[in-house]
Amino acid sequence: MDSAAYHKTVMALDIAGYNDPRRTAAHRLVVHEGFWRLLRTSFAAVGVPWVDLFQENAGDGAMIQLPAQVAKADLVAELPDRMLAELRRYNAVHAEEANVQLRVAFHAGEIHQGSHGTVGDATSHAFRLVEAPEAKNALKLSGATLALIVSDSFYHDVVRADPAANAGSYRRMRVSVKETKTEAWLRLLGAAVNGFPGRELPPPSAVEDVFSALVDALLAVPCVRGAESRRLLLDHFSRREIADLVPHHAEDRLHVIALARTCRRFTRGLADLLEAIRMLDPGSPQVDALAAIIDRL
Repeated sequence: MDSAAYHKTVMALDIAGYNDPRRTAAHRLVVHEGFWRLLRTSFAAVGVPWVDLFQENAGDGAMIQLPAQVAKADLVAELPDRMLAELRRYNAVHAEEANVQLRVAFHAGEIHQGSHGTVGDATSHAFRLVEAPEAKNALKLSGATLALIVSDSFYHDVVRADPAANAGSYRRMRVSVKETKTEAWLRLLGAAVNGFPGRELPPPSAVEDVFSALVDALLAVPCVRGAESRRLLLDHFSRREIADLVPHHAEDRLHVIALARTCRRFTRGLADLLEAIRMLDPGSPQVDALAAIIDRL
């Protein structure tokens, strides 16, 4: 047994509803074969050799470990979309009882190689994430095809570090599974509205009009209008994943536009911005007008 630990990326995968009573043994066999085929195809498409991976079959899912030389940012930016494409191809030509929805969790940490497999807290943590009830419910209610869950550390260290990983498409969720109580980040792929259930979107022209009104309303609030007070607002904004991503512009309106656009990429981003503004400027008519516009959005 090798007593040394190696840093690896861990993927935990689960086929939603694998034991659904509508599935016969024949359906489950088709699902099983299709699942492993789409994994091989997806990894090949993003340039990760299958032989470089450590895999364990979990029956209704799998555990995959990737060596440290596989760039985490490239993996999370490219692999989920490739898996979604393969899932769509598979589901399009199979009966509903053999269709596949997946939950996939990413984490990273130190892994020991034992005589009958691998041992490490990172593996256990990844499986806790993939079993999170909120992820299961979100996948079911949204009608999405793929739920991507990343640990809090993976989100901050990897996803936020690369624009290609689309950090704004994730939302924070709480995880309480067995003895694990933590926070993670969820992205849904293949659902109708930005990955998450939602109302029918208004016409683009209407959205643009409301967004322009939003920018004007933000600039009407004193603590947002001034460059120094705006810097103070961002420094005290509790949503660091938003504040840290706002591009800086010397011109006030351009900076406020960037702030508004960044907040809109996050679930409750504008609502949380309004809460921060009210801490600095409570109860003014300008803030009330801003609140009405945010409610429309």
